[in-house]
Amino acid sequence: MRALTLILIGFIMLTFGFSCINNKSNVNQLVASEDNAVKGTAIVGTYEGKLPCADCTTIATVLSLDNNKNYSMRYEYVGKSAEIFESTGKWKVDKDILSLENIDYSFKISKNQLNQLDLSGKEIKGDLAEKYVLLKIK
Repeated sequence: MRALTLILIGFIMLTFGFSCINNKSNVNQLVASEDNAVKGTAIVGTYEGKLPCADCTTIATVLSLDNNKNYSMRYEYVGKSAEIFESTGKWKVDKDILSLENIDYSFKISKNQLNQLDLSGKEIKGDLAEKYVLLKIK
């Protein structure tokens, strides 16, 4: 009888332990989801900057992000052409990375600015790194 009681207590403790682990995982997922939602609403707005250009003076860029997760990016190759290019689509946030539909590169989210990442998703290094920034317009 005593062995049966110990087995039953062990089973209850094991079940309770797995339940706690599973709940912690669910809480972590919820916190991550809420964190992405907060970052998503915090970055809504318009950003602008003059990005480096290999065969022109600069790329004048304006990026607008709305509450419906739509974006509009307008850019002009200054010193090369007066033509204005535009790209639109959906945006999403994963951790601290902003991704734009139909755009090959993404941005790291910082306070009131977006830092463009290279095509492999890594931070741009070197002398021009500080120029790959779009600042939020107030």
